[in-house]
Amino acid sequence: MEPFSISDIYKNVNGDRVIDINPLPKNCCNFDCVFCPFGKTKIKTNKRHYFSDSKNFIKRLEKFLVKNEVDKVYINPEGEALYNTELPRIIELIKNNECNIKILSNGYIFNQPEYFILLKEFEEVIGELAAVTEKEFQKLQRPIENYTLENYIDNMSKFSKNYKGKFIIAVNILKNYNDSSHKINKLKKIIKGIDPDKILLETQDDDRLKDTFAVSNQKLQKIKNEFDFLDCQLKQ
Repeated sequence: MEPFSISDIYKNVNGDRVIDINPLPKNCCNFDCVFCPFGKTKIKTNKRHYFSDSKNFIKRLEKFLVKNEVDKVYINPEGEALYNTELPRIIELIKNNECNIKILSNGYIFNQPEYFILLKEFEEVIGELAAVTEKEFQKLQRPIENYTLENYIDNMSKFSKNYKGKFIIAVNILKNYNDSSHKINKLKKIIKGIDPDKILLETQDDDRLKDTFAVSNQKLQKIKNEFDFLDCQLKQ
């Protein structure tokens, strides 16, 4: 999505009227993933930031919610939306308009108290997973210094145990990195430890990244069958 943007209303599979919002400038994140469809991270950080465009964004969102009938707001950001200092105001606005909230994040900071307080307000939270070894985590996701895969997994596991809403993990299948039988078994073990409510399997659909990272639909379906111990869907 474009920075500080609000999508048109669409209906999800349950018939809910949904909008996607991005309350961030261009690509602000604690990772700089080589497979990110948004390109290189422009603001690489592990701290909250005030973005001056947030004020106007909140006004536009308020007008939109008052004018339109919306059931759910999906915070689908270009980066880590939890780092916007104005996110509590955005959450309050959405709740005051009697909408459910869903958010997408890489999940590394889910278990930190200041962010867990915010995440408790969401009906659905989506974390992400791709790398299954420390070497590949550093190579592929290029996180903030001192971030580790062990802490990443542990943070999501602890979050899963304490969060009362629906916790989903989006698993990004990357060709030649986590699509072998050995790596799939590692993914299964990790996900069992985290114990989410659901997983979404996906692969790269961005034209710039397909040749390097995408697996075939047939292979993705085969991998899906490996996750029969949990509610697992292919991301559409």
